Amino acid sequence: MIKKLFFITLFVGLISDSVSAQVESFQIGFKVGFSLADFKGEETDNLDPRTSVHVGLAAEIPINEILAIQPELLYTFQGVKTESEEVNFEKESTKLDYIYLPVMVKYYPFYVVPGLSLEAGPQVGFLTSAVLERRNNLDGGITETSDTDIKDITSSIDVGFNLGVGYQLEIGAFIQARYNLGITDVFDIEGLEVSQQHSVFQFSTGFKF
Repeated sequence: MIKKLFFITLFVGLISDSVSAQVESFQIGFKVGFSLADFKGEETDNLDPRTSVHVGLAAEIPINEILAIQPELLYTFQGVKTESEEVNFEKESTKLDYIYLPVMVKYYPFYVVPGLSLEAGPQVGFLTSAVLERRNNLDGGITETSDTDIKDITSSIDVGFNLGVGYQLEIGAFIQARYNLGITDVFDIEGLEVSQQHSVFQFSTGFKF
């Protein structure tokens, strides 16, 4: 009986220490960076990437010494640009804004470089704004800009998969590079047979507490 109590007490103590260690190493912080957004798929040869920014929050939940889960909440600006040879037509920009919820699994190969991490995981995004901006050159050197709301023909939900690498200092500052491979189609137009998905490179810096 005494032996059983001893092992139960030891087991509970080990669990408590483990939970306490994980709680102490739980981190939350912010990140900001720039994105190089493009489309992949059909009829994308005449499209140019759109350079924009992203900002949000990131938490880190340790599983053990080498694995962690990093959920994030990001607001990102994406889309593409189009140049044209039409007379008096300068360029067209498709501006798509999303709230994304990535969930990354992080692997820390401490034996290589302390602080280095490899990451992979899915993300789901919710469209907040979709605008087609067209710039025309008028006579007299005047430029006219017109905005058209295209939210009704843009998919409201975007699903993708991320691959990336990061490095974090002991003080909490970190940098990340990530590629997002879109899975679902960007546009939802009845009868449209062209399939296009997001293709986005992100470079971020931030701080975790």
